[in-house]
Amino acid sequence: MSKLVAVLPLVCGCMVAHQEPAVRGLPPDDRAAPLSAVWVGHATVLLRIGNRTVLTDPNLSGAILVVPRETPASLRASELPRIDVALISHMHMDHFDAPTVRKLGRDTAVFFPDGGQAYADEIAQPRKRPLKVWESLEVRGLTITAVPARHQGGRYGVDALWNHAATGYVIEGAGRRVYFAGDTGYDPKIFREIGARFPGIDLAFIPIAPAHPGRALDRWGHASPEQALDIFHDVRAAAMVPIHFEAYYSRGDHGAPRRRLLAEVARRGLGDRVFALHTGERIALGDGAPKVLGEEGPAVARR
Repeated sequence: MSKLVAVLPLVCGCMVAHQEPAVRGLPPDDRAAPLSAVWVGHATVLLRIGNRTVLTDPNLSGAILVVPRETPASLRASELPRIDVALISHMHMDHFDAPTVRKLGRDTAVFFPDGGQAYADEIAQPRKRPLKVWESLEVRGLTITAVPARHQGGRYGVDALWNHAATGYVIEGAGRRVYFAGDTGYDPKIFREIGARFPGIDLAFIPIAPAHPGRALDRWGHASPEQALDIFHDVRAAAMVPIHFEAYYSRGDHGAPRRRLLAEVARRGLGDRVFALHTGERIALGDGAPKVLGEEGPAVARR
């Protein structure tokens, strides 16, 4: 999330759209697929690799301070399966929601970027640990590696001036490799190195908003929809799911990031590799083409 000093104009200067999730609760899963993921909303992804579950940037809450949530999370904490690992990309309140993290099981292993220790008291789980960039560890059959991101650190706005803790993650298990970018601006050197160090990424979760041309801070710390596709190209992933849109920050045009992304997907001929899920939908990757699953089974892959 951008500095909180930028929040009030967002709230006071425009009407806030509201949209219900496409799917409420857990959608069906293809258990034969070694990898599946539900876009719970914003940067929260419920990932299953084999028989392990990972939750990224846990945030099932509504408003963040005075910032309203435009599309609610598709799941309540009570609807979550047992979470083996929670990954926090940075400590901003829309990515590390302390009430959500407190509702996860005490046996959940929680990882956050090195430099975020000042805020770790809000994590109740005893198995919590910072990770330095390029540091890897194995936990419950998964290998987790922290990778670089270009984003502001801190938690309360002004502390971003001295705290630069932000990271992405590569998650490996069950013969699959997943890249979660967290929240990041575009720097080709960063993403080409990730692609070189981790060849054969099966699925990438990449943020596409906010991207307001007039705001230098947004341009530095947030990839645009077009830059998100550049990241996808640089990390050389097989498939991509966009994240970090349609929950906050729309400034009155809720659908703009999706429209921009899909126009660029069409221009680049990536329609069979980029899956713009709607909140609550699941993508499953097995031996064939990826499948999108909705409330009652297969959904149209609305790109």
